[in-house]
Amino acid sequence: MEGVELLRILYGTFLGLFLIIAGVLTFTAKDEPGIGFRISYTYLSKKARRKANRISGIGTAITGVSLMVLSPLLSFAWLAVLLLLSIGTTVLFAYLTAKREYELEELSEKAPEKPGKVIKPPNLKKYIALQTAFLAIFTGLCIAGRVPRETAIVLGGALILLLALTFLVSRPLVFQLAPKFKGKMAMSFARALTLVSGLTTAEMALAALGYEPGPLGVVLLLMTSLGVIFYAAFIALTGAYEEGYY
Repeated sequence: MEGVELLRILYGTFLGLFLIIAGVLTFTAKDEPGIGFRISYTYLSKKARRKANRISGIGTAITGVSLMVLSPLLSFAWLAVLLLLSIGTTVLFAYLTAKREYELEELSEKAPEKPGKVIKPPNLKKYIALQTAFLAIFTGLCIAGRVPRETAIVLGGALILLLALTFLVSRPLVFQLAPKFKGKMAMSFARALTLVSGLTTAEMALAALGYEPGPLGVVLLLMTSLGVIFYAAFIALTGAYEEGYY
């Protein structure tokens, strides 16, 4: 088994296990701070929160299982596509479920679109600037012909998506995941997205420069990647907790 294939399988296995655990925690979540699918509708309706948690928990767990099963068969690029599509679909269905349950509970009246007071958005310029720089580096590697076309399309799209999400989390009307928006959660999410963007760019740069890790290098690269991903998830959850739900 080649080193890259082994790295891909280990990567899919560890990330898959993480998503399965996250899915189980989300599925069983009740009112714990920082756990579960949290948007405005889930604070207005307990039924909406329960059903959204079930949908997002099942979807996240299925994504984890899919990554583990398909990691020996798919390339890193297609695993990234699978991850983005699965998580995006899960979030969409959970959102629609929460919205529908809230509106049914309110006798089909339209749910409120905005908070009752003006909220100052957090300043995320440094994170947006960093991600723009990462995207510029990646674009330069693509122009230089150092990145395969398939990989360029998939990872380029992923970096653009991360940058777009960072813009979104800076807008309270879009990312008001707690009853009172303080900006701590948005700041933590932006930091986490920037870490993932930087990790993706660094790994792509190493590959473009012809770096071929030996067995020890593969293990170190895997541990570093997983460490960054878990740290990003940790600071995102910490920010959600600090934002406060009560």
